[in-house]
Amino acid sequence: MLLSFSEKQIGALLPAFLHIDKQLNISAMGPGILRHLPHVRMGMPCAEAFDIVNYDTAQFFQEGANVQPVSLIARDSDVHLSGAAIFHDAGCLLAVRFAITEDMFADSSMDLSDFGHADPVILSTMLIVLQRAMLEESQANAIELAHERQRSADLLERTSRVAGYMAHDFNNLLSVIRLNTDRLSRQFGKDEKIGKLAEIIQEMAARGSEITQSLMTLSLQRTDTRQPLAVDQVIQDNMGVLDSVVGSNITLKLNLDADGRKSVVSYSDFLNALINLLLNAREAMPMGGQIALSTSIGVGRSNSHADGDADTDMAASGSYIAIQIADTGIGMSDALLARAFEPQFSSKPNGTGLGLASVRNFAAEMGGDVWLESVEGMGTTAYLHLPVARTVAPLVAAGSSPPNAGTPNALGKQRILLVEDEPYALEALVEMLEAEGYAVTACTSGEEALLALGQNAYDVLLTDVLMPGQNGTEVARDACIVQPSIKVILMSGYVPDSAALQPGWLFLHKPMESAKLLQLISG
Repeated sequence: MLLSFSEKQIGALLPAFLHIDKQLNISAMGPGILRHLPHVRMGMPCAEAFDIVNYDTAQFFQEGANVQPVSLIARDSDVHLSGAAIFHDAGCLLAVRFAITEDMFADSSMDLSDFGHADPVILSTMLIVLQRAMLEESQANAIELAHERQRSADLLERTSRVAGYMAHDFNNLLSVIRLNTDRLSRQFGKDEKIGKLAEIIQEMAARGSEITQSLMTLSLQRTDTRQPLAVDQVIQDNMGVLDSVVGSNITLKLNLDADGRKSVVSYSDFLNALINLLLNAREAMPMGGQIALSTSIGVGRSNSHADGDADTDMAASGSYIAIQIADTGIGMSDALLARAFEPQFSSKPNGTGLGLASVRNFAAEMGGDVWLESVEGMGTTAYLHLPVARTVAPLVAAGSSPPNAGTPNALGKQRILLVEDEPYALEALVEMLEAEGYAVTACTSGEEALLALGQNAYDVLLTDVLMPGQNGTEVARDACIVQPSIKVILMSGYVPDSAALQPGWLFLHKPMESAKLLQLISG
């Protein structure tokens, strides 16, 4: 018996206890000592097994009285014990516990049986560890949820595009049906039987239009369009957002020197591209660092690393806005660089591989370019080049006007440049417009329309939006440069994100009504 308790009872309360007899030898020990200090044996002098902190062992036991604090260090290991020394007639009870460190929990060298059931230090430590585990789990869940949302958003975006293009194709077919039904009504309207059939066809086309409207809803068309934006101004206006993206342990350094130059881009898509590049830089610096965001103007050909179209566009414009995002992170290997822009490829365990892929798509759609340069251990630099908004003068001599500009032709008819790649729709529109007294030049492609713009002046440009090669919005932008006074009417069953409507342009949804089209032309 030690004091009024048995060794087993004391061992349950204090698994690391020791009892020292009058000869300063170890006469009893707890189960924790037996497990973790096998070199300690019964009868061994205490001084051979342990050092008492700040005391000579013999002096401590000889001068000790009643109860006093004690700290011990095992001689043959790094085990620390601390607690109280309780002196009594048969010797001294060292009511000590293992000193707790995070390493004990990390390497699982000890378990709960090495501590008392109600040890307050253990209970508080367990609470801290539990809170930390819960926090890490919640953070992991939040990251996984964010990735799942991004995957869902990507799937929704692809579904949206498919639905939108399906709606466009259906509406093109319905437009052909409605326009040609109008032709039947005009030519054979007095025939009651044919008139009735035309009404039935028109009604069926209207019902089909309701179906395509549901597809348009699924396509989630955005109203954000391309517009000339001063790149430096956009960055300055969004510094609060960009600072929060890089985090508090990373310094974001700016050097904006694009001199107020503008690029025709989508505002939200440009901001998204910047954020994705900054996120990529932040991920490369888990311990913090610096990101340098700079802009400048380049002249001539850009160092194209994307598709050839981007380089050609910037070469034609003569200059480009160069945006650089350089980090001081861990850098990338050649193998990673080669695959960095691949969709769904990521070097991060939970990465989606969509961030840089979306930046590449944005750069290509805007007629620009993007690439990375990196050295392992020395950081990465992202280069995003965007074409400067073109300010090409009209293709006429200074002080003169295009031929027949702003006036009817010799027969007093207004000139309409009609661009439509669907031959049946083109035929029906030409017949209808000529019947209304307009002079119509029909083109089946954007390239053909641009040739016509260089040869004659027109009052109205009526063009489909989605066409192979040069689309309707590109034709409209070039037409406004060549003939600034031309009226632009775009027609389409679907307007994709890349097709931007500029102020002053008119838009007509397919399938269109002939009366509404004529009203827009004459209005």
